[in-house]
Amino acid sequence: MNDKQNFISKMKGKTIRVFWYFFTKVPKLKTTLFRFYAWRIFEIVPYFKKLIYKFYDKFWYIELLIDNKDFDPSNYQIDKYSLEISRIKFAIHIRQTSLKHLSNIDSNWDFSENLTNIKDTNEYILLENHFLKKLRWKDIDVYSDFVKVLSTNKKVSGCSNEVEFLKYLDSLDEIFQNFDRIDINKDIAKIKVGIDRNGRFLVFDGLFIVSLLKLSDFKTAPVEVINRHPLWIKFSSDFLKFQSVHGELYQPLIHPDLSFESSYTDQRFLIIQENLAINNGTLLDIGANLAYFCHKFEDLGFNCYAVEIRPSNVHYMKKLRDIEGKKFKIINKSIFDLKEKLDFDIVLALNIFHHFLREKELYQNLIAFLGRLKLKTMYFQPHDPSENIMRNAYVNYDNEQFVRFIIKNSCLNKFELINKQSDGRSRPIYKIFK
Repeated sequence: MNDKQNFISKMKGKTIRVFWYFFTKVPKLKTTLFRFYAWRIFEIVPYFKKLIYKFYDKFWYIELLIDNKDFDPSNYQIDKYSLEISRIKFAIHIRQTSLKHLSNIDSNWDFSENLTNIKDTNEYILLENHFLKKLRWKDIDVYSDFVKVLSTNKKVSGCSNEVEFLKYLDSLDEIFQNFDRIDINKDIAKIKVGIDRNGRFLVFDGLFIVSLLKLSDFKTAPVEVINRHPLWIKFSSDFLKFQSVHGELYQPLIHPDLSFESSYTDQRFLIIQENLAINNGTLLDIGANLAYFCHKFEDLGFNCYAVEIRPSNVHYMKKLRDIEGKKFKIINKSIFDLKEKLDFDIVLALNIFHHFLREKELYQNLIAFLGRLKLKTMYFQPHDPSENIMRNAYVNYDNEQFVRFIIKNSCLNKFELINKQSDGRSRPIYKIFK
């Protein structure tokens, strides 16, 4: 960035901070701005609503530049939690003596030159040969490599000499043989990890334990995050700040280091999964938000499409998709403008269609869209008809009326109530099919 660009960036930030300072002097106005999706004027003057939405969709990122003193990332981010073992794929070799300094590592760390796939490490190879191939410790080739390290007065997993090292390996042997009686949260030390710029978990300390858990097919383990890459900190802080402005999340978060309060769990996904008629195919998620369901269904083998109209949600959706290494397609447009693909095996319409009942034009668009859509099964979650948001709606169906409306205007002709409520909310889930 040159001097001119740097100056412009600073002036923009300063202007926004000054603007925000005056808003903080009027608490009610500030609160209203933070929740502007709920402004009643949007319902009174529809054209003004569309204008504000267009403005927000273009300039939503301004929220991230606002110096919000009420937001503190440390209130959301935690350093100790249970992590899926499958997420831990790489290790960084750092001398034991430097572990205590890991939290103060240079802000530009990457360690890409020291990054190794865990299954290629001597630690994993040693344990694999002993536990699975039943070789004695000393008969395994890589054992001598650890002995060489110890001979240079360097420690290996806290051990200073070969006697201590063999004793440590025997303790791992005992754990391996008695895993059914082990309390992993009490009997095994936390694995120390770092998170790189792409959100990947890297083992800093505890590689033997990680290898042992992988060989034992353990699903989760306790970890302690002792360092985060600056670019990951920036992304996660921006994301958490953005979500703190917009309130509760409508879906669980996929990445475990992004902690944010939500009453939503995996329950809806599990309910739908239990009622699937197929194991793969194409899936459309309407109003995908952050594409939680596309992440989950792609893991099952589905080719997923996430349709989301809000550019702010799409921004983070793309980031989270790339972080998780997923391939689902993201479509940033109104579902009514979807033309490139309208043929799907499964369509998810969870807590979304009622928004199209509130205005006559949207209602008619929904009818037209259902008529164009070619699908085999829809999983549908309707709204609560008594909610305030539906008070002045153009049409307001009860649950079964809404299901029959979908059947009337689509290629589907049967339905089944598969769950009466989820996540503590009285919103049922229906399976509508041919």
